[in-house]
Amino acid sequence: MFDPMGMVEIFRTQVGETPYSRLNPLTKFILFATFIALPLISASLIMQVFSLVAQIPLIILSKSEKRVKRSLKASLLFIVVLVVLNYLTTHSMEFSLAMVLRLVSMIIASAIFMTGTSPAEIGDLLTKLRVPLQITFSFVIALRFIPVLADDVVMIITSQVSRGYELEKGSFVERVKRLVPILIPMIIIAIRRGHQLAEALETKAFGAIERRSSYVVYEYERGDWILLIYAVAVLAFGIFLGTLTPQFQLLPLQR
Repeated sequence: MFDPMGMVEIFRTQVGETPYSRLNPLTKFILFATFIALPLISASLIMQVFSLVAQIPLIILSKSEKRVKRSLKASLLFIVVLVVLNYLTTHSMEFSLAMVLRLVSMIIASAIFMTGTSPAEIGDLLTKLRVPLQITFSFVIALRFIPVLADDVVMIITSQVSRGYELEKGSFVERVKRLVPILIPMIIIAIRRGHQLAEALETKAFGAIERRSSYVVYEYERGDWILLIYAVAVLAFGIFLGTLTPQFQLLPLQR
């Protein structure tokens, strides 16, 4: 069943005590980048299958099975649309399936990364990569606010429905008009949160010092090196698969 609010789960960070969450943030980012780039190396179906299979150890290490399932469930509509559009334009079911698996692989990589990485770690990682502080802070705050605003929307809808407000009745145009009592409170809440955040930043003198220090020290341990080697091996094998000529590919696509 399609779950549109589940799309928010991709952006919701929920760090538990898992082998994956204990990794260095840079290691997790390299793994994430590897499995985002891997499906893009080639459009062959075997490459997309390999991208999915190679992420199974990370799903186990991060214990993100539920997050992955809900993210895929929320993306079901996009997956169906992608299959239909690709088949109508290429008339190749193999190519359509490969494009769907590419999308699924990227969704799984995002779900794994967000399950085991906190916004603070993402901010520290961007800082180490020499991203300007203002951009880093804006990105982290946006990452935090997406699930918060989604929860606010659910709360507003529940409150309106409990008062007898009906959202599902009428034509499409009428349903759109019925969203106005939902959008106005959501905008007001977002503006209030923005003002509170601005006041908190001014109180703490945000931006007064260009170079900030951190009390968290990230070190590389044995698990980091093992997974870095795994990422390099997966990427190297993926490049090898991408360089194969069509007659040697297990599932060549029609061109």
